[in-house]
Amino acid sequence: MSRFRDLAGGLFYFCLAGFPNIAQAQHSEEQVPEAWQLSPRFSLDVRTRYQNTTQSGRPDGEALTSRFQLAGEIDLPQDTIFLAEVEGNIALVDNFNDGTRNKTGLPFIPDPDGFELNRLAIISEAIDGVRVTAGRQRIALDDWRFIGAFPFRQNDQTFDAIRFETSSLGPGTLDVGYIGRVLRPLGDDNPGGRFTGDSIFANYNFATPLGRLTAYHYRLDIETGPQGPNRHIFSNRVTGGRLFGRRHWQDFGLVWDFAYARQVDHEDNPSDFETDYWLAELTLEPGSSGVTLRAETLGSGDNQGFQTPLGSLHRFQGLSDQFLRTPDTGVRDVSLLVRHDFSHVGIFDSVRVFARHHWFRADANTAKFGTEWNASISGQYKDVVLSLEYADYAADTFSVDTRSVFLTTQLRF
Repeated sequence: MSRFRDLAGGLFYFCLAGFPNIAQAQHSEEQVPEAWQLSPRFSLDVRTRYQNTTQSGRPDGEALTSRFQLAGEIDLPQDTIFLAEVEGNIALVDNFNDGTRNKTGLPFIPDPDGFELNRLAIISEAIDGVRVTAGRQRIALDDWRFIGAFPFRQNDQTFDAIRFETSSLGPGTLDVGYIGRVLRPLGDDNPGGRFTGDSIFANYNFATPLGRLTAYHYRLDIETGPQGPNRHIFSNRVTGGRLFGRRHWQDFGLVWDFAYARQVDHEDNPSDFETDYWLAELTLEPGSSGVTLRAETLGSGDNQGFQTPLGSLHRFQGLSDQFLRTPDTGVRDVSLLVRHDFSHVGIFDSVRVFARHHWFRADANTAKFGTEWNASISGQYKDVVLSLEYADYAADTFSVDTRSVFLTTQLRF
């Protein structure tokens, strides 16, 4: 791990040190090759969110936060790009527990203040059919269940990694890489805000008559927080496969998604366990509407739940985020979603509404965890997105009753 970080760091400092000299040389057209004429591209993403969360036995939590992401790209020779992005978040109303302060009596809303280098990478396609990304970057594989970004929270999830993608080996696409550090949405001041270790991933997918078939293997060597007996509890090995496909006939569509994976302990994980992951999802799409029935199981083995610590967790198992860490007894989630897309509603170019209901229970026994209602409406006008979301978790034997409202404005330039 340290060798990779030293090599990557040296590469970035070399590039950064060289850029000022290149820019100065631009005053003399004869001295600068045409390929080195810099024309940077910039983008800005600003998002402001109000969140109110109510939990049984606690005062209400209120958060008004504003986050920006400023990114820039520069073309280098040999089909190579240098990319940098900074991210900042500030709490305008901070009546909540962000995980870094002593407001433990308030609901947990993981949007702490902070400013960080979100991405710093070199992306090269100098070799035909091969794309190499080295440095701090986003990685989102398949449906983001096992390795993904975290776009919902105000602090994104990025990885210090080196990644190779190629479609030149056989009929499919191979995606392999090494991860040395994970910058999690919890922020740098949270004890669990950074993961380190030597993790590798391999993902190969190809088209079949029944859809796109993916085989994957992830070896996660994860060190969390300060030294302690449970520092390696998320280290695991996952091997699995996924079949995703869709068919459309005029105004009707059918989408299916099936997956299975096996997880075992890895490296210094103090537990000795084996457990399974199952997914079956079917979506009917009449016109601009959709109805999705989904059944997902994160199993339990030897009193250890199937964990996905690098996944985009807010995308799964309800918007109230009750199951960011899988309980020791595992969790089964059966959900039904209904959505509809509208075009040209008032000033909006498009509007989407959906409602979803979840039924949660344990995998290792018959305990009913609870149920959750989710609802959302979002509209887009040019580069502005407005959304209103609602989550209502009714606890049975797990956690406490939780209700959250999210009002978000996002502008992209």
